[in-house]
Amino acid sequence: MSEGKLLNDAQLAEVTGGTAGSNEWKTVCNLQSGYLAIRTAPAADYNNEINHTGLVNGDVVQVTGGTVMGTTFGGGSARYTWVYAPKYGVSGYVNAAYIK
Repeated sequence: MSEGKLLNDAQLAEVTGGTAGSNEWKTVCNLQSGYLAIRTAPAADYNNEINHTGLVNGDVVQVTGGTVMGTTFGGGSARYTWVYAPKYGVSGYVNAAYIK
């Protein structure tokens, strides 16, 4: 049996096809309606929304984790980024298309 090896964020992102976190502060933008959900998984599903609340245009988040591919409500693909949202004091996945 081989010994396991711990991977850092950048190595894990490379293996999973995503990118590593940057700790940059970014702003939520381009929402046409509703809110940007903070999720426990990179998939558009009402059941994985944290507190069933979300971010609106102008809210800030800190990118603390990597970016991975996930799914949209229509079954398409989208990139999700792990962020810390100080507005709610929680971390989770958000659709990366709405943060700049």
